[in-house]
Order: sequence, then structure tokens, then C-alpha cells
Amino acid sequence: MSSRTSSKISTSLTSSSNVIMNSMLITVIYNVLIIGYLLALEGRKCGCIRDWRHDFMKYYSGAIIVWSILFYYVAMSTKNQFAIIINNILMFAGLISLWCLYTYVGDLDKTQCKCAVEKQKNMHYFLYLWRYVPVILIILTLFGIIITTANSL
Repeated sequence: MSSRTSSKISTSLTSSSNVIMNSMLITVIYNVLIIGYLLALEGRKCGCIRDWRHDFMKYYSGAIIVWSILFYYVAMSTKNQFAIIINNILMFAGLISLWCLYTYVGDLDKTQCKCAVEKQKNMHYFLYLWRYVPVILIILTLFGIIITTANSL
């Protein structure tokens, strides 16, 4: 193998590692914000809706934070079946969490919960808008798949 080829491989691996590290960092920050938002809704004086969606998002976000850190340090170095299974479970749970976020934040907005809408105005507004981003991305992905499939026929 030439020096140039090994240099390209090394650069590619470093670039890939940087992308994964940045993704992990964004994931951890986002989920810490979600947990902070949800914990603020748990105060004694807060009479907001608090159902299973609230708890699911809180525990899911905690699990994602832990898994992101573990995955970067442990699972990245080994392509084991356990890591693949956990990733698949968390992806499925992520879809449930996305639905929970979409409906829960919408319900908080409809009921004008003071703890969410007034006391955490910026975070609530961010989550209210953010809940549309993954939905739009899923729709665009599905359109892309349909168009690609139709073009290949």
C-alpha cells in the first residue's frame, strides 16, 4: 500500500470519527435540554399535563445520553451484535419519542400551560418549532425513496 493511499484512509477515518463525535455531542446537548425542559414541568406548582409521554421522553433522553457516550467509547471500536441490537431498539424508541414530543408539546401549547409557555418561553418555542423538523425530514426522505424507485423502474 502506498503512502498516499494510507494517508487517504487515515484522513477518511479521522473525518468519520469527527462526524460521529459531533453527532454525539449534538445528541447529548439536545437530550440534556429535553430533560431540563421536562424536569421544569415537574415542579409542585406546575399543573401541566403530565402523562406517560412526559416520562417516556425523560427516560428515553437519559438512555440516549448514556448510550451516545458508551457507543462512542465502546461500540465504535467493536462491531458487535449487542451494539447493533441496542441501536435498533433505540431507533424504534426514537420514533415513539418523536411522536411523544410532537403531541406533548402541542398539547402543552393548546392548554397554554404557564410552566411551559410562559416560564420556559424560549425552550418551549424551540421545541414547538423543532417538532416539525423531523416530520418534514421523514416526508422528504419518503419522497426521495419514491422518486428514486420510480426512476429505476
